[in-house]
Order: sequence, then C-alpha cells, then structure tokens
Amino acid sequence: MNFLESLKVAFQNLQGNKVRSFLTMLGIIIGIASVITMSGIGKGGQEHITGDLKKGGYGKFTVTVDKDDEEFRWKYLLNHDLVEELEKSGKFKNVSVNISRRVFMKFKKRYQMINLVATTPKYEKIDEVEYVAGRGFLPYEYTSGEKIIVIDNITAKHLFSSELNALGENISFISGRKSNPITYKIVGVFRNPLEKLIKVMAGPRIPRFMRIPLDTYDRVYDLSSGGFNSIILESKNPENLSLDMKIANEILEKITGIKNLYQVETITTGASSFDDILNTMNIFVTFVAGISLLVGGIGVMNIMLVSVIERTKEVGIRKALGARNKDILIQFLMESIILTGFGGIIGIILGILFGIIIGHFIGIDPIFSINSIILSMGIST
Repeated sequence: MNFLESLKVAFQNLQGNKVRSFLTMLGIIIGIASVITMSGIGKGGQEHITGDLKKGGYGKFTVTVDKDDEEFRWKYLLNHDLVEELEKSGKFKNVSVNISRRVFMKFKKRYQMINLVATTPKYEKIDEVEYVAGRGFLPYEYTSGEKIIVIDNITAKHLFSSELNALGENISFISGRKSNPITYKIVGVFRNPLEKLIKVMAGPRIPRFMRIPLDTYDRVYDLSSGGFNSIILESKNPENLSLDMKIANEILEKITGIKNLYQVETITTGASSFDDILNTMNIFVTFVAGISLLVGGIGVMNIMLVSVIERTKEVGIRKALGARNKDILIQFLMESIILTGFGGIIGIILGILFGIIIGHFIGIDPIFSINSIILSMGIST
C-alpha cells in the first residue's frame, strides 16, 4: 500500500466515524486556540502597558554628577554652561536640563504629593506629552516667569472632574509643610505617561505629574545654589545610543579634566525591568494554556489506541494479504496526523479570532507570534 492509498483509506475511516473524529479534534482545537489566544493577548497587553515607557526612553540618556567623588567641587555642578557645551558639539539631537522634584500640592485644604518637572522647549521635544485639553507653554512663557502650569489628565479629573474644567483654575504647591504655598494657573492638561500602567495596576498612590517653565522654577528654588538634577540628551540615531553616551562622557571629561566624575546612564532601566516581569508572566500563562494542548494530544492517543483495538480483525486480514507492519503503522499515523492537522488549522483560526474579539473588548491589540503558532501546530501534529 503506497502513501496515497494510505491517505485515502485514512480519510474513509475517519469519515465513517464523524462524531468520534470531531470530538477527538476538539481537544486539539481547544488546546491550540487557548495557546494562541493567551499568547496574543499576553504579548499585546505587555506592549500596551510598556510601549509608552519604552518610547519615552528610547534613544535617550542622562548625565549626573557624582557628588561623593573625592575630586568633586561645587564648580562641577551641572549647569547651563555644560548644557551649552554639549549642544555646541553638534553630536546630539536635543540637550536639555532635567529637573524634577517631589512637592506637596495644596487643593482645598488638602495636601498631596506630586512630581514637579521644570521644562524647556528642548525638554518638551525630548520628553513629549500628548495634550488632551488646553495647550503647552508658548515660547515667551519659558522666560517670562509667569506663574502658569500644566498638569496630567488623571490629576485634572481627580481635582476638577474633567480635563476641560481644570483649564483656567488655580493650583498651589509648596516645597515643604511649613512653606508658603505658591499659586499657579492651569493652561493645559496632558496625558499621564503612566496612564495605561495605572489602569492595569492602579493602587492607592497614583503617580501624578505637572510641569512649569524652567525660569519660573528658578525664581522659586534658585538653581544657582544647587545646580540641576541631571542633563538629558537625545541621540540623533537611537541605534548609536552607546556611542553617543561615550561621546558625552568624553566631552565632559575634557571640560573638567576628571574621569568618572559624571555618570552617563540610559533611562529605560525601569521599563526594561517591568517588561521582563510581564514577559515572565506571559510565558507562565501561555504554558498553563499549553496544558490543554497536552490533554488534547493525550485524547488523540487514546482514541487511536481504541481504534487499533476495534480493528484487530481488519489488521489481521491486511497482514494475511501481505501488508507489512510498516504499512499498518503508516495508516494509523495518517489518521492521527489528519485529525491533529485539521484540528490545528481550525484551532489557529479560532485562536486568532478569539484574540481579536477579546482584545477589542479589553482595549488591547493582540500580537500573535509566528513562533507560538508554528510550535503549537508542530506539537499537536
């Protein structure tokens, strides 16, 4: 019996037991559909949560000064002169001061901790935000010293019930419990950069953000006394990030003549660590879903064993007519491959379909991996 004859006989035998064949395939269908759906939703959710975090740090790095270095002097604090030197080199796309601090926001006799960022036109290009109401700062407002501020949408909803209601309202913050509050007018509301992460893992303390022009910040906190927190730089080509970090370090060493005084670091560490955690969780969930595929495979083995026992006389007759053990084996293998093959194809289609439907309802675009599809199909077959 050749291959085509074995294939034909296998189809005939399966058609003769349509219900049993379908129930056998059902385990494979459910198994593969589960793996593909869970894998697609898991990867899509992972990208949904960490995508903005990665984007915010892609191709960007910071420079800080090691104040504990024995050669450190106050004249080596990060300042506008260092920013200008890095800009004049022409090696980087954007260079800006990077200043942030935690302050107490006061609203209707309530105090709440919030992240305050001093921003510049270059900083707005490096760390772009999406404005959902109002506007960002106008060019002249960066140097006018006006008491204006932009806040994130989560804070706006919390304080004023909506983003639009927050526009034109006043908000105050203080640097310490005993300081006098300074009042600022809200001119814009931007999307909280951690909004997607907050929706998934919201806790009692939600990170909140607001930005004021650097000149306004300087008049309140007097930057000349303590310098900047850090300098943030953006590479012209993100692929050359490591090289640009080295160049920045060399420029600073040339200015001061001191090695290792300034620390150059990427700003994607947090996103990468969180991405690793989600990736591990995704692998675990997919593995659990894969157990159903294993159960489906055992179901196929069980049914084929029953099929062999039921057809003992048929096997005996075939062998009496000259069929070899190999021919008998191929026939049963063809039946099982047909079951798992068709079940796999149906499972792939249903898995992708379920992933898209579920993703639509939970607001996630599923990402289907070719590797997971091939692997699950290969295992079932």
